[in-house]
Amino acid sequence: MVFDKQKVSRTDVKLERLRDVPLFLGAGARELRTIASAGDLVTVEAGRPLCHADRQARECFVVIDGMVDVRIGGTTVATLRRGQLVGELGVIDGLPRSADVVAATDVTVLVIGAPEMRSLLTTSPTIRDAALRQLADRVRRSDEERVALPA
Repeated sequence: MVFDKQKVSRTDVKLERLRDVPLFLGAGARELRTIASAGDLVTVEAGRPLCHADRQARECFVVIDGMVDVRIGGTTVATLRRGQLVGELGVIDGLPRSADVVAATDVTVLVIGAPEMRSLLTTSPTIRDAALRQLADRVRRSDEERVALPA
């Protein structure tokens, strides 16, 4: 993992931070505790990578504060903000990552390991719904971009 020098927070601090993120507003206390215990809060400085394309996805991230850029071939294709998931595709399908993810600002993320994320996708309605909404949004945007391309 690229976070060897980053600060990691304890579960009680994580709970307080997660409660303030819009993604988790509908989560009950038990679900929120399960999510918090599944990952670590990590702070990454602007410009530092969170993950790299073409590598195995060993974790995914929930943006808690700040922004991250998703880059393909050096081009920023998306900027994700507070409450959004990133890196979940490789965790879900087991294929190498399709993009680099770089901290656009100083960012705090909840880093969730691949096995823990796969478990949360089946046990946490909040995480499952967020992942499905984001994937649906990506498909819609991709469809719109294809339609907009000249023939």
